[in-house]
Amino acid sequence: MHQHNTRTNAYGKIVFVSLCIAIGAIIIDTSIVKVYRFITTPVSLDRDIATFIVIAIVYAVVQYILLRSVRTETGNSEHFTQNLPHKIVSIIQYVLVALLVFVILQMLVNQAYNIAIIAIATTISYGLTIVMTGLLALRFFSWFESTKNTVVLPYTLAAVALSINAIFTLVYVVQVLRGVSYIVRPHIGHIGQVGLTPYSDILNSGYIITSIVSFLITWIATILLLRHYSKKIGIAKYWILVTIPLVYFLSQFQPIFLNLFSDYRMSNPILFDVLYTVIFNLSKPIGGILFGVAFWIAARSVHNRPVKDYLRISGYGLLLLFASNQATVLINSPYPPFGMAAVSFVGLSSYLIYIGIYSSAASVAQDIKLRKSIRDSVERQLDLLRNIGTAQMEKEIMKKVLNVTKTMSVEISEQTGVEPSLEEQDISDYVDEVIKETRQTMK
Repeated sequence: MHQHNTRTNAYGKIVFVSLCIAIGAIIIDTSIVKVYRFITTPVSLDRDIATFIVIAIVYAVVQYILLRSVRTETGNSEHFTQNLPHKIVSIIQYVLVALLVFVILQMLVNQAYNIAIIAIATTISYGLTIVMTGLLALRFFSWFESTKNTVVLPYTLAAVALSINAIFTLVYVVQVLRGVSYIVRPHIGHIGQVGLTPYSDILNSGYIITSIVSFLITWIATILLLRHYSKKIGIAKYWILVTIPLVYFLSQFQPIFLNLFSDYRMSNPILFDVLYTVIFNLSKPIGGILFGVAFWIAARSVHNRPVKDYLRISGYGLLLLFASNQATVLINSPYPPFGMAAVSFVGLSSYLIYIGIYSSAASVAQDIKLRKSIRDSVERQLDLLRNIGTAQMEKEIMKKVLNVTKTMSVEISEQTGVEPSLEEQDISDYVDEVIKETRQTMK
């Protein structure tokens, strides 16, 4: 057991480091496109193609590590509800890797790439996101109906908002890319011609509004989830920490309403635009860190290993989703297509959120079912032996209940595809507790 925990912790560190590298690659991937919009001088295309290849390699390696992590921490389940979605998502991710490789080969051989490949990759990744966030919204809604919990409702709305935002993003990007066929290696600059349509402004507005709404609702859900943590660090410090990402995110939209830096922008427009873009390109990843940390803190308060791992997976997904959900950089038709690797992470991140939350909830539900089964079994055994009540009989009860519980645990795991978090020692302790309670009521 100790060796298993050591290996699990070591692999957990590998996953965390890989995630950090992926976030760094995504920030570089999307920042390059946004900065190049303001640069008109010649740049090194060969260097940027090499950078794009490195980012693509990072994506391929990290997505493999994350998928393997999910497979490992969900117990290598062969159940339909776990195994089939995992296989589908794995196939989708390998298809996206193949599309990245194909684009790289096109640039190396033909000095151009087909924009349709970018549109296909975006459709696949965001299509997966729409499905996963939609399923998650349905799950949250069913839990809210049964619990009326104040934290579940905002997460339900957040899942809905993220799904709607993914729809707007996908439609907006694809309809713009339809106006372009091939992006040929340019002599100066990296930005191609985009195919804007009369509907572009409407779709762009929908994308911006849903981005703000989904961020705000997820932020509200996060502060509700972390509200008990405020007692440990102090209310004032807590609100400062959770408000900084919100202010940082919203401040990028201040030119629309306030335009606080108009004088500086007029005096040095290129430098201002570059700095403004680089600084606020971090706003979504920083928000994602806050949202992910909420689940990691929740995981630290849980003692059962499976639930802890599931919550950690959800945290990884939230961080990755808000960092990579920037497909609009692709409408600039950059050469090479920076932003494609980031977009390829979107579907995977939504899957991590869904599978982590679903598995943790299912595991907790199984524990409740197992505890009820244990209590019923103990009470039946004691009822038969209430006139004997010897220590030896209690040992026999313990043995019988443990055997029955183990069998039931295996059956539930096969039915749901999720491993229960109750370990043998937990079951033994609970049986002791039930025996004592039942003996008291029988006196």
